[in-house]
Amino acid sequence: MEARQFKPYFIIIGLMALTSMVLAFTVDVAMVNEAGIKVTLPNQIDQWVGREILYCQNPEHQRTYLAEDLEDRSTCPDCGAELYMMSVDERRVLPADTVILKRQYQHPSGDGVLASIVLSGADRSSIHRPQLCLTGQGQTIIREWPHQVELPGREPLNVMVLDMVRRWTDLDGQPREYNFYYAYWFVGQDRETHSHYQRMFWMGWDRIIHNVAHRWAYVAVSGSREGDYTSEIDYFLQNIYPPMIL
Repeated sequence: MEARQFKPYFIIIGLMALTSMVLAFTVDVAMVNEAGIKVTLPNQIDQWVGREILYCQNPEHQRTYLAEDLEDRSTCPDCGAELYMMSVDERRVLPADTVILKRQYQHPSGDGVLASIVLSGADRSSIHRPQLCLTGQGQTIIREWPHQVELPGREPLNVMVLDMVRRWTDLDGQPREYNFYYAYWFVGQDRETHSHYQRMFWMGWDRIIHNVAHRWAYVAVSGSREGDYTSEIDYFLQNIYPPMIL
């Protein structure tokens, strides 16, 4: 009975929240071009050497290359198609002014870690939950959990970690799988969060209260889930974080 008495209030609150979101994303706002980070990643971290990744834009080829291995960074050496910082699928779905930087870090032991930054353009739809792209590429999320990375001189950095697996079948018909992690967080102007919903709240808040729309980005690292991968996440984020924040 008590729940029924409060039901109209819940409906009103829900409608107010919906109205606020509609206003937030439909009213004219001032587009702020500044971002909360610099789109840059270190060339080397101790023994880890980072190299930029480029993608062949031929839909029938779609091979990836390390930029430092190429004489001409604009043209695919195998098929002659354009090379670009995004894959064919990323370029197809993301707004044209989206900025992406990816570096593959390689250790002398053979271990590898991929670090990336995705920065939105004027169309803020450039930034979304990474889960959408990852699962859309046929990969499976096993577990999703928040993690804190200790950083000197400030509060811990909250990131979201996805435990994932990619499965495929070799040409010989043998099933294969790769178990990996994907750790990320969002960065706005003077704001950070590992929560997609908190980011959406802040975007709405800035549009309604301050009449501005900031550029957002997300930063991610990804590698194998073999061994103590939590320590690997901490190590990389502690080393790539300081130069990025303005």
